[in-house]
Formats: sequence, structure tokens, C-alpha cells
Amino acid sequence: MSLGFGGYRQVFRFTRSPRAEMNQESGFGCVLMAIVPLLLVASTYLAWWELRFFVQGRTLDATVESVQEIRLRHGLFGGSYLEVRYSFKDELTDRVRTERDELPLSWPRPAATVRIDYVPRSPGGSRLAGHRHILSTIFFVLCVTGSFVYGGRLLREARRAVREEERFELNRRRNPER
Repeated sequence: MSLGFGGYRQVFRFTRSPRAEMNQESGFGCVLMAIVPLLLVASTYLAWWELRFFVQGRTLDATVESVQEIRLRHGLFGGSYLEVRYSFKDELTDRVRTERDELPLSWPRPAATVRIDYVPRSPGGSRLAGHRHILSTIFFVLCVTGSFVYGGRLLREARRAVREEERFELNRRRNPER
């Protein structure tokens, strides 16, 4: 047994020990650990309806009830859009549904009837045919890809930390005077 200063055995490790000198990254990883899951949840919600329209969606003609141009002066996004109200018969429930869709002003004004996509038995689950939200799907794919990349990096760093700890413990056992 090796004795340290003046015959006393070294019991405590000080902050300058080799263990304390491990690679210490910035706090950016911690911020990502909070942000990435939130982005993934938000993007999943946004892409959910696109998936439902793809899997369960049906297409039929609907009767246009009204077309209104809505102008927003306040709020985060501002701008204007067309609000199209229409009614149609849900084929599975045999009920008439009256719903609406918000279209950009660049779309042509709808006529008396329009083609719509809808999800049966889901009130509020309809839109004009062709009015897809591709950006939300792309955002979801990017978030899932980013999550896998970040998870892989996190796993790699955890394995590296375990290997460094094992090396440290092996060296400590070989050289007990440290």
C-alpha cells in the first residue's frame, strides 16, 4: 500500500484528478435534449392528418355553401386567405357534414361544387382535393431523421464515456499510488 503525503494515505480525489479532466462539452447538447423531442411531437401532430388522409381518405364532390375572403391585420402571421364552407354526405355514417377549409388567395375561387378529400367518421377531417400540407410532412421527416442522428451521437458519446471510465479504473488499479 502506497502512502501519500507524510505517511497518510490519499483518500480524496481532487478536482484536478484525471477523471475531472474528461472532455467537457458545451451545454448545447442539453438544449438539444429538450428541443428535439418537442419538435418531434409538434411535427408528428402536424403530419398526423396527412397520414390519415393518405391511409383512410376518400374523395367526393361537395356543395359549396359560401366563399369568404378573410383579411388578418393582427397576429403572428397576418395576411389573407379564402375560407370555403361546404357540405357533403359522409358515406359511412350517412350524415351530412358541413365543414370548411382555408385556402391561400393564389387558389382559384371554387365554383358551386368542389372535389374534397375527407376522413370518414372524423368531424373536421376534410379539405379541398389537392390542398395538401407537404411542408408539415417534410418537417416531420426532418425531425425524425434529426432525432435518429442525435440519438446515435448520444449513444456514441455514452459508449465513449463508459470506455473512458473503464480505462480510468483499469489504470487506477494498476497504479494505486495515484
